[in-house]
Amino acid sequence: MHHGAFTENSTDRHVASRRNLLDSGTILPPPATPAIHATAAGFLAGPVHDALNCLASTGCAVVRLDEPLTARQFLAFGELLGEAMPEKDPAVLPYVEEEVILNLRREHATTADVSLQPFATNSLSLHTESSGRKAAEQPRYIVLMCVTPGNDPTASQTVLVPMAGVQRRIGPEAAATLRQTRYRHSVEGPSLLRTVDGRPVFSFRDFLSQPLQWTHLGQDAGGVNQAVLGLLAAMYGTSAAGVHWARGMIVVIDNTFFFHGRTASPPAAAASAAPRHLKRLRIM
Repeated sequence: MHHGAFTENSTDRHVASRRNLLDSGTILPPPATPAIHATAAGFLAGPVHDALNCLASTGCAVVRLDEPLTARQFLAFGELLGEAMPEKDPAVLPYVEEEVILNLRREHATTADVSLQPFATNSLSLHTESSGRKAAEQPRYIVLMCVTPGNDPTASQTVLVPMAGVQRRIGPEAAATLRQTRYRHSVEGPSLLRTVDGRPVFSFRDFLSQPLQWTHLGQDAGGVNQAVLGLLAAMYGTSAAGVHWARGMIVVIDNTFFFHGRTASPPAAAASAAPRHLKRLRIM
């Protein structure tokens, strides 16, 4: 067993690629999965099953409703997917309703405070949700519903990058190294790359300039930092989709199919008369 740390350099290839993807104002193509159209009143009575089938086959479901679901309807939809995870982080409790629904309202300008960034104009780097937890404690699905898209629906795009595409780009040697590497602080956490139902699944977050402390379970850890570097380059070099939000739109992301993140908003968006507001459920 070996320990080490990875810290990016400003000249690393993925840094410019990340900036281009998340902070340059690039308009990304929407997810390839076909959208399901329904009314909020009728969604749970039938069309919901089309969404569930699409999610099972592609790892993503896109639903366009005439208006957002009520909190009660939103929770009922979540129950069809699994068990909703409580939101317990003290930093987000002011934004939580019904213990499990997180209101992602854009209220702050760009900030270095990580706990406020989901509610700010910052971009959010690509990641697996709850990547440091045990595999069984990571959410399977992220459910996002748009209450208000904001003044510019193409700002703050939710970004999706397929894990299968990333795995193909990193190559077999780096993949083998990542399969024996995990976060150092997460003793019971999964490796950075594992296989689930025959698919490659990553448990990894781009920590930006913060060090990534790792543990390698193999005999030779000399290639770990290079493998992480290759992983970051692949994450930001694989074709990405961007959700262009509209009121009543729901997107369900399978956390074992996609990395996800968010593009930045213009600084003035925090003071907008109609700031973006999404509701989120995390489903086990």
